Parts: sequence; C-alpha cells; structure tokens
Amino acid sequence: MNPFSYGTIVKADNFYDRKEECARIVNTLAGGNNIVLYAPRRFGKTSLVFKAMEQLEKAGFICVYFDFMPVFSPESFVRLYAKALSARQSNLNKFAQSFTAIIKNLRPVLTFGQDGAPEFSIDFANTEVDETIISQLLDMPEMLAKDNKRVIVFFDEFQEVEKLKNINFEALLRSKVQQQQQTNYLFFGSKTHLLKEMFNDKKKAFYNSAMQMSIGSLPEKDTIEFLRTKFSASNISLDDETAKYLIAVAADIPHYIQLLASEIWQYMINNQTIVTKTIVDACAHKVLALKSDYYMELFDHRSQNQKQLLNALTFEGKNIFSAAYIKKYRLSAIGTLQRSVRELVNDGIIEKRDNEYFIADPFFKLFVAQN
Repeated sequence: MNPFSYGTIVKADNFYDRKEECARIVNTLAGGNNIVLYAPRRFGKTSLVFKAMEQLEKAGFICVYFDFMPVFSPESFVRLYAKALSARQSNLNKFAQSFTAIIKNLRPVLTFGQDGAPEFSIDFANTEVDETIISQLLDMPEMLAKDNKRVIVFFDEFQEVEKLKNINFEALLRSKVQQQQQTNYLFFGSKTHLLKEMFNDKKKAFYNSAMQMSIGSLPEKDTIEFLRTKFSASNISLDDETAKYLIAVAADIPHYIQLLASEIWQYMINNQTIVTKTIVDACAHKVLALKSDYYMELFDHRSQNQKQLLNALTFEGKNIFSAAYIKKYRLSAIGTLQRSVRELVNDGIIEKRDNEYFIADPFFKLFVAQN
C-alpha cells in the first residue's frame, strides 16, 4: 500500500512534525482563548486542526467541527450546524429536547439511517429562518457544555460567512463569542487574505477577537527523515540530497511533497530501489501530464495580463509592483497589475508569503513555465 497520503486529512504516522503548533493550539483553546489560524493552501491546516481536536477530546473537551463551504443560505447553515452539533451527542433524544427548548420555532426530527443509527434533522415547514433563530442556534454550544466539559467549535472555511451577510451573521456570532463562558472557537480557512482582513480590519466585526497564529513550511530535516523512513519501509533508498531536491520541486508544500512522493513510490515499487533526481523529475512531469487538461483550462481562462504575471512568477515573486519588475517582465500598468494580483489571489491561484508572491500549485507553475 502506498505510504504517502494527500488530498485527505492526514492522520496517524502520515502526520509528522507540527508538534509545537499543535501544542500551541491545544493550550490556547484549553486555556479559554480563541484562535484564528492562517496558512497558504495545502500547508496542512486541516490535518493540524484534526490532530489538535484529537488531543482536546482525549482531555475531555467536546469538539465540534463545522465547514462553512457547503453553506449557501441561512436555512442551510441552521440545518448543517445543527447536524454538526448533534453528531457530538451520545443521546439524540436529549439533544432534540434541548434544541426544542432553545429554538421554539423549528421542529427537530429523529429518523433512522440505513445502518439503523438515529439521525437528526430539522423540519422547517413554513418557518423562515431569521436572525432570532440564528442567534438561538449559536447559543446551543454553550448549552451543551455539561459536567464541567467545555465545548470547542472549529469553523473551517470561515471566510465563507460572507454568504450570510444579509442576516448580519458576523455581528451575531461575535456577540456570542464575547458572551459565552464555556465555549471557545478556532477559525481557519483556505483564503488567508480574506481571513486576515476579517480579523485585522477595525471596521469588521471580528477585529482583534482571537489570537492570531500562522504556520509555514515544515522543517527540512524532519521532512527528509519522514521521506526516507517511508521509502525505506519498502526497501527504497533516498539520500538526503535527492530528498532535498524532491522537497524543492514540490515547493516545500506538505500536500505536494506527499503527492510527488506518492508518484515516485508508485514508479519505484516495481522498477528500481534508488531514487534519483532524474526519477524525481520524471515523476513530476507525470503528475503534470495527468493534470495538464485541468491546467490548460485554468490558464486559458485567465486574462492576458494575468498570464503575463503568472509567467513572471515562474522566475521570481519579490517586489512585483516595482518599476524594475514591471519593466523586466513587460507587465501592465500598476493599476492593472494590482487588479490581476487581486483576482489571482481571490481565485487561489497565487499566494503571498511574507513579501513574496508565488504560484500556489508548483505543478501548475511547471506547466506555465513550459508553455
């Protein structure tokens, strides 16, 4: 079985390092404070959060994970959030009673799934979800805290609360966050620039409401050790220099390191026993070939100005708004360039780390460079 995992939440021995970051999350939340977690895409935020949840649950906390991505309306939020809360309860009948006591205008429904397990849902009937119902539902975590067990809510893709602006959701939730004594929150998502704006703009409801934490690349030494250990278990040899080269090709991004390593393992397991730089390159180009149709469509849908910027970013990404950079790569006027950057960042195609912009997917970067 392939020892490298990507595209899903990484657990068990596939999750390595991040000990300090995990401890910081656990200690901050256990200490009664809230966190907003920043990191570029594919840096393992969700895997880190689930690792922290695992430790917090062992310590006796009730952990609720909720993803805002599927939310598209107030009704969908109520339905999905209530289901996420119910999933953490061992007695659904008691949860339904608590739900009815708190939210009187909605009727909970208990059914049984195909496996015979009880399932919680809501009958909206002719009830319109308004701010009052949202407010009552946001009180539920505090009500569920019992026997000295505190509740911790993990809000993934939190920037998507923008979909609920018509009911003033941010202000409602911020009010609850300030008032609740037995509930704490961790906010994170894939669009770092939007999250930073939400928590750093004085005009926003969540301004200065949580401790801010960011994660970057994993220590090279630990990544090399992880790769060598995984390969050696299949009698495949990987020296330090080649491991460093693999990491560089994958732009030192955890998801892409595991993706490339997985492709290399698949190639090696029936062919050779020593990984070389030539094999790393061959497998990187195989990944590129598998995704070429997607990359072609992604590139073709960009404007000419954006294509020129992407091409420039395959070479370097510092000081991109300087006159020298614009002249060197024949980019558009600074106003147009700023708009291109904003659109590419919003679409998750490029990211900014410190003072440098980079193409988020190293294999898409390779595609742009070749085309």
